[in-house]
Amino acid sequence: MTDGLRIRWNVLAPVVLFLVVAAGNASSSLAEADVVREHGTKAPDVEVKPVTVNLAEAELLDQDGNRVRFRSDVVKDRLVVIDVFYTTCPLVCPILSATFSDLQDLIGDRLGREVFLLSVTVDPVTDIPPRLKEYARRWDAKPGWIFLTGARPEVDRVLQGLGAFAADFTDHPTMMLVGDAASGEWARFYGFPTAEMLSAKLDEFRAKREPGSKRDTGVLPGQGTKRK
Repeated sequence: MTDGLRIRWNVLAPVVLFLVVAAGNASSSLAEADVVREHGTKAPDVEVKPVTVNLAEAELLDQDGNRVRFRSDVVKDRLVVIDVFYTTCPLVCPILSATFSDLQDLIGDRLGREVFLLSVTVDPVTDIPPRLKEYARRWDAKPGWIFLTGARPEVDRVLQGLGAFAADFTDHPTMMLVGDAASGEWARFYGFPTAEMLSAKLDEFRAKREPGSKRDTGVLPGQGTKRK
């Protein structure tokens, strides 16, 4: 993201997190813990669980207006981090996008080669490609951070497969997915993980790809994730 935007969100994110937690009637101690997350403390409200996802072969549009298929063109057999958002979201989505912006800096030159960040809109009617392009510019998205929209039925198929669909898109779950599409191993982060937490999970999955690693999935690359 631009330096000005990064500074503003470094200042505002703890306050916004406090308000989000308070609105959910969480304890004051939990809210206070969230406030210090920017200093590298693991947010106690973040829950991580292994999950199975269904990668829909849905036709979408990226921020440049290119037609792509979610499974075969975008996810492929890659290491990916996925979030869902909408550009008019006032509170939660900017925090997730700020985390992605920080994560792309941690990933460095692996972004766009080994690792891809995928942001899927839950409001495809509003979030057409030019709007996604502007949103990406605001967060200084680098090559390898892909924003996706499309016809609502196609987007909904993707969201349902990821476990992120909500009938009212403003009620979409606050979560991120980290996955190795080659092995079918996925982890869902509920809440507001830090960039460091996501990067650590990516490193864990990446290490399992190394020759001689202990993982023996019994599947060939690309066959480990349910597809539809």
